[in-house]
Amino acid sequence: MKRLFSALITLALMPTVALADDATATTAVNSEQAQTAPATTTTTTTTDGKKDEKADPKKDPKAAAAAQPQQQNALANAVQARTPEEQAKQGGFQFAFGLDHYLGTGTFVNSEQYASLVGAPSFAATYLFGVGSVRLAASARVSAFYEYTLPDTPNGRRFFPQDTRLGLVAPALFRDKAVTGISVTPSVSLVLPTSQESFTAGLISTIGVGAAATRSVKVGSGGFDFRLTLSGSYGIFTSPVNGIRNVATSAPGNRDSLGNQIVIGRPGEDYAAINGMNPGLSGTVGGSVNWRTGGNLLMFAGYSYTRAFNQAATIDPNDPTLPQGLDSNGNQLGRAGMGGGDVTRSFIGASYQLNEHYNLDFYVFTLQSPLRREGDKWVVRAPIGSFVDAASNNTSLIVSLGAAY
Repeated sequence: MKRLFSALITLALMPTVALADDATATTAVNSEQAQTAPATTTTTTTTDGKKDEKADPKKDPKAAAAAQPQQQNALANAVQARTPEEQAKQGGFQFAFGLDHYLGTGTFVNSEQYASLVGAPSFAATYLFGVGSVRLAASARVSAFYEYTLPDTPNGRRFFPQDTRLGLVAPALFRDKAVTGISVTPSVSLVLPTSQESFTAGLISTIGVGAAATRSVKVGSGGFDFRLTLSGSYGIFTSPVNGIRNVATSAPGNRDSLGNQIVIGRPGEDYAAINGMNPGLSGTVGGSVNWRTGGNLLMFAGYSYTRAFNQAATIDPNDPTLPQGLDSNGNQLGRAGMGGGDVTRSFIGASYQLNEHYNLDFYVFTLQSPLRREGDKWVVRAPIGSFVDAASNNTSLIVSLGAAY
């Protein structure tokens, strides 16, 4: 698979609650939505008991003109909320469908070697309810990837079901109305293994917790929604090693329909192939902003940083099984303790609300490590866009069609 697509698959194993724990999230970029109360028509009553017809838009041209923009504003009447404060006012079931398409920048460098076009359908169900004075939203989400371009997998597999993600959030549980106007939304998440990658890794589950601080500022007929998130999670696996266990040549199921041996490994070894160590602890911090233009158009941008720590193969630095070779800097290749790495995600784009149910999004999304090597120095990458190594497909152009009922 092309590098971005491989990164997306790898991140499915990374135990970070930021990927899909928040029931307030929408589309692939987790942008908040801004929903206002639908326009209503009111008729007042005077002291003599007669109705004041001036409040009726059907009778008063001024009232009709004032009500018309809100009635025609699909974003204001959208089914799915775009802020925790608005979600806290909702109840019952909601169903969201999404169809994203990722076009990697490598396609424009050399379409024969680096072309990457991936489709990503998704479905999410959310139930909004209350326990006493606390509002809650429980969600479940399933998704998959399908690569239209030539896949790089050994068996040519194109379809990649992803893990099932469950979440529970308390939208706007705490809110400082007196001074800051900031709302805090805590969340918990659970990832269930339903992907081939998680089956191979031996994933049992990933447990995550997080919190989001949000603040909305009204400007004219639109405004801004600011969001800061902090989350952490831990992956539970059957083994710290991500690999394919060795099986005997004559073992049942180790031959395909043509009689070819499926798993080939050295006798006496536990694994025929090792993909590295499974992720353990992970933490993510991020932020995003929405600009509601006052019509049906919403502009958004965001950035997040994730640091993951892999499970340790050994904690003994003198373990004789550690590789004794040295790298170019003289450091031992094999190290005890937890390894790991970091990754950033950034996006910028626009969302247009077609009507109260459907929205169409277009945005640029970059998933990459924050640093790159230039000779003997580390250089900070641009927050969005892989301008130096566009062929890597770390950056994609995405078109997303969403529906909510």
